[in-house]
Amino acid sequence: MEVKKLKKKILTLILVFSIAPGIIQCTPKSQILKEDDEAILRTRVREYWDYRIKSQWDKSYLYESPDYREKTSVVKYINQSGRSIIKYEGFDILEVWTTGNEGHVKVNTKYRYLIPQSKKAAFERVIEEEWIKNNGQWYRLSPMT
Repeated sequence: MEVKKLKKKILTLILVFSIAPGIIQCTPKSQILKEDDEAILRTRVREYWDYRIKSQWDKSYLYESPDYREKTSVVKYINQSGRSIIKYEGFDILEVWTTGNEGHVKVNTKYRYLIPQSKKAAFERVIEEEWIKNNGQWYRLSPMT
């Protein structure tokens, strides 16, 4: 009786180990990488906008592209961002897709103008952003570049 159970277990293991590689090979690897890239980009976009909403300009600056940061000092970035008449209050990431080292994002932003005439009114606008992968990390391409 013991021998039969042992043979069944061995047969089951052999079957599992012979089928599993075939199943794994059927999964397209490029699609897995693409989904991972998009998930990583989505996380970077979320972090970037969280910092913008909290007015943590020194932190959001690090998400700007290396080319932009080379041309714009952190002090200038903080001064420009801090003097904006727009205060972002929320965001929703609508779409994220990647093609190689290029990323495209649609973000629905919620904001207010910091002028007395419209402080009570809240607005929404969809922003389309481009991101670039540089040395394995995603960075936002600034429209001011």
